[in-house]
Amino acid sequence: MDAMKKQLILLFCSTALLLASPFVDCRILALTGIIFAAVMYFVFNIRYFSIGTAVLSLLYGFSIIPVSAFAGPLVMVLFGEVLRTLFYKTGHSLAVFGAGSAAALIFAMVYTHEFEPLVGSLAILVLLMLRSILGEREDGSMLSLVGVSMTIVLFEDLEFLVDLRTLAFAILLCAAFGYFAYRAKTIDLTGVFSAVLFGVILISFTGTVTWFIVLLVFFILGSAFTKFKYSEKEFLGVAQGKHGKRGYKNAFANAGVGVAAAILYGVTGDLLYAAVFLGSVATATADTMASEIGVIGGTPRMITTLKRCPPGTNGGVTLAGEAACAVGALIIAGLGFLFGIAPWYVCLVAAVAGVVGTNLDSLYGALFENRGVFGNSGTNLLATLSGGLVAAGLYLLLAVVFF
Repeated sequence: MDAMKKQLILLFCSTALLLASPFVDCRILALTGIIFAAVMYFVFNIRYFSIGTAVLSLLYGFSIIPVSAFAGPLVMVLFGEVLRTLFYKTGHSLAVFGAGSAAALIFAMVYTHEFEPLVGSLAILVLLMLRSILGEREDGSMLSLVGVSMTIVLFEDLEFLVDLRTLAFAILLCAAFGYFAYRAKTIDLTGVFSAVLFGVILISFTGTVTWFIVLLVFFILGSAFTKFKYSEKEFLGVAQGKHGKRGYKNAFANAGVGVAAAILYGVTGDLLYAAVFLGSVATATADTMASEIGVIGGTPRMITTLKRCPPGTNGGVTLAGEAACAVGALIIAGLGFLFGIAPWYVCLVAAVAGVVGTNLDSLYGALFENRGVFGNSGTNLLATLSGGLVAAGLYLLLAVVFF
């Protein structure tokens, strides 16, 4: 049996599960889903998709996830794949896949009376991001199913409502940014969908574009200083890979903590999370500027021993890099105050946290990255988390002492 026939059969069966959901007990439907998964595994030899289906069936059977998070991802992935197979000659297979997946999810959520525009939009973006990251990996379909399902569950549980005009504006603005950044060769395709996802979350949960602009400034500064004297850095062997292009690893390592803080701020309205956001982004900006300028700013010294080390060594610091670090942190803190994201004292705390977080990044690089415990993205994630936590700690200390 050819691939197209298999896809159509699977799409028919998953659609039948969706259509039957209002009329059949969840345990019976879950059992049917498990049987469906077993047939896929043993008859059609479709391993990973069947495992993903079985996992979602079990979660639905125990009432852990709603029906939209069970049947929705199934029809999304399968309908998208059918369209992608039909129109593969167009050269826009991912766009066709995305359009088909979006249509399938909207139908599933409307049919099950669980339609939430924000949840649906984020689920679609997560699926496209995962597909761009995973490509043709054999386990890609399983990870896509579970990832989309967990996205639906997480954001449905938050019960956060956003104005449709705000959501539409966020999607259009972030999509435009992703397109032009991709054309400018500053991010790859995985970076596009990560950036759009993060931007939509920031604008939707904060209700303003200013938080996104702060993150955008980090991106612009990072890209500009990455390309600053790039040929010299390339000669020294310390240049950013992919000719300075950034992907999903950079996005999650540098902006993941800030985006999580923005979600918590949107739900609670607590300034603590504004401090975490600004502290983490200040750290990412300060670290990028310090790294890109410091690497050509003289002979570095190891942060742990103060002994001289070759340029580009993890844990190496220079005076030029420290100066650039302070400037980067102050830029983000200043924007936070200018845009009214937080009061002046919170922004000042964020600036201090940015400098501290950047030097902690150097420390982590010397202690862990040089020993192969984790890579550069892991170091950056730990640093931005540290910067956010330092900002939170200083904010709470100020609140106790002065308020």
